[in-house]
Amino acid sequence: MTKTSLSSVIGTRVPPETKARFAALAARHQFSESGLLAKMVNEVLRSNSAGSRDSNADCVAADRITLRLRKGDRALAAERARACGMKTASYLALLIHNHVRDAAVLPPNELDHIKVTAARLAALGRQLRMFGMPNTLPEPVAPELSETIASVRQEVEVAREATAALVRRNLISWETGGGSAHA
Repeated sequence: MTKTSLSSVIGTRVPPETKARFAALAARHQFSESGLLAKMVNEVLRSNSAGSRDSNADCVAADRITLRLRKGDRALAAERARACGMKTASYLALLIHNHVRDAAVLPPNELDHIKVTAARLAALGRQLRMFGMPNTLPEPVAPELSETIASVRQEVEVAREATAALVRRNLISWETGGGSAHA
């Protein structure tokens, strides 16, 4: 584009720090400020014209939805999302996913905690196995103790298997969106 081909001006007011950042961006890409702005306007118009959309873009746009929340719901959702280590929109999308797919997918942060718990249970099981080995004690001094350790070992293994199954179901549900796989 040449200066002589331009016939209209588009202007806007921005804070001085925004203008400085825009000037630095233009210089970094070897444009003048007005040249970069003209390029941005043309790109936005090109990408939003009715004839330039492809079917994939239409599908993505069709998957978007706007929600109107009741007074106070956004703050509560944001608070719960923060507690789960998620952005509010991601948290709400997870809730909708769980509801419409009849799934019980955990937030990534909670799933990570359960993975850590499963690893700790496995380590505890290994330690209990060491105590229950016959060569750890020269002779069975307390048979009740051995039975108790064996019982605790069995309970720890059951808890570890249940935790690992929960993690597997959640990972599968994240990937496939399958329903009826309650955590």
